[in-house]
Amino acid sequence: MRQIQYPDDLESKFRFVVVASLRCLQLQKGAKQRVTSRSRKYTTVAQEEVLAGLVKEMTPDEIKAAAELLMAAAPAEPVGEAVPATE
Repeated sequence: MRQIQYPDDLESKFRFVVVASLRCLQLQKGAKQRVTSRSRKYTTVAQEEVLAGLVKEMTPDEIKAAAELLMAAAPAEPVGEAVPATE
């Protein structure tokens, strides 16, 4: 097992772990890797991406603003056929 070398300018290890874990979830759901890694494990790939500076951490205000932009850009009408609810 490899030891992670944290950069000197790291604000906190906790924040690193939180950001890497969220990125790991994205990778597990099918997001494309942003680095070429020797490892196939999502946790290692996510940590390497964060260390490389390829994952942007967002504040809650930035997340809210991004969500509002996405909602504004969403189509007014549903795309495709509506699926009836089953009872």
